[in-house]
Order: sequence, then structure tokens, then C-alpha cells
Amino acid sequence: MNRFLQIEKIVFGKNNHALCALPNDIEELEQALTQMGLVDRPVIVLIGGHIFPEHINITNQAIEVIAKTAELLDAAVVCGGTDIGVMAAIGNVRGRAGFQFPLIGIAPEGSVTWPEGPRSTNVSAAGNEREQLEPHHSHFILVPGSQFGDETRWIVRAATMIARGRHKSVTVLANGGKVSQMDVDQGLQAERPLIVLSGSGRLADEIARRPVKNSLVKIIPAQNRRLLGETIRTILS
Repeated sequence: MNRFLQIEKIVFGKNNHALCALPNDIEELEQALTQMGLVDRPVIVLIGGHIFPEHINITNQAIEVIAKTAELLDAAVVCGGTDIGVMAAIGNVRGRAGFQFPLIGIAPEGSVTWPEGPRSTNVSAAGNEREQLEPHHSHFILVPGSQFGDETRWIVRAATMIARGRHKSVTVLANGGKVSQMDVDQGLQAERPLIVLSGSGRLADEIARRPVKNSLVKIIPAQNRRLLGETIRTILS
């Protein structure tokens, strides 16, 4: 293990910056989290992607509850970090409210861009256009890979490392597609409770329509803000 992993700073604007690490392996992931002071706290893993127009209002309300709960519990929120969908939504809430909870974006380095980041091409090695990082995150961990989904195992491991066994963690799914299904599967394999926000669209609604066969899975209507907040607090307490 290296004694020190270089931590960089991404500047999004005046008085707006995020710390960023680029680990090469899981061993360096733990180093990065420790050096950035992100360990030993509760964790909310937020997964999902694009928000369809008909789901914007209730999804944004649910995201506000998640952000307020994270601030109350001093919990870290881990997500994909790009400036789209639920990741953009929670970043916007954090920035607008001036919240201080750690918001950690974990994404494949080859699929994203940022101010002063990759400029030779906006196309990733996988042939897709690079996505911008969301500017109100406090931390980013950019991992090896060139397509979304490469970050899934890193997100699952990071949440475990941050909680360090002394704290609890929970996954919250809003909408979602193929990559989110990978996140769901691997999160459950790690025995992390899953809250599915029914009414938020796509994968979340598909799961909500199925019979619940796993005691780790809880279906909560996205518009039921009180129940969502209470459930997250109960799981993380």
C-alpha cells in the first residue's frame, strides 16, 4: 500500500470546489476515503439516472428528504456523480440549501469530464460522449473504466468502507435502468437494505410491482416524504 495517495482539487467556480481521487485498485480506494476524511459515518447510497418529466416533482421531493436526512445524521451520500438525473438533483439540493454532508460521486474516469479535465476529446474510449461531473458534490472518486457500470463494485465497496462496520448503510433507488439493476443486485449481495421509491419511474416501478421476496427490500411511495425520512433514519440508527 502506498503511504500517500495524491488527492486533487476540481474547481467548478469561485468558492466551489471538490476533492478528487483516482485510485487504481480497491486497496487505494480505502486510502482515498481515509485521506479525505470520509470514513466512520452512516452511508446513503443513491442510485438511479434520468428523471422522466412526469416523475420530476415527486422525485425531487424525495431527493430533498434524502438530503435533509443526510444532513441531520451527518451521513455520507454516495452516487454516480454526474450532472444528470437523481445525481444532479441531490447536488442541486445540497448546493441550494448549503448543506455540509459529504456528497461523493464515484464514476469511471474514462466516461466523465470536468473543468480543466479531459479536453482532447469529449468522447470516451467506449465511444460515448463524456458526462459532466455535478458541481455541488464535495468529493469525487474516479475509478478505472470507460463505461457506466464499471463503477458499480466500487460504489458498493466504498459504502462498506465508509461505514466501517460501526455504522449502518442503506441504498435508495429512484427510477433507474440497466446500470441501476447492477447496483441493486450487488448492494443486496452486500446485505445492504434497499429502499425502492415507487412512482419514480422505470426500474423502481418495475421492482415495486413485483412481490417482495427479500426482507432487505422496502417499497416506499416516492411522494410519502414522512415515511421515507423515518425509514432512512430507522435503518441508519
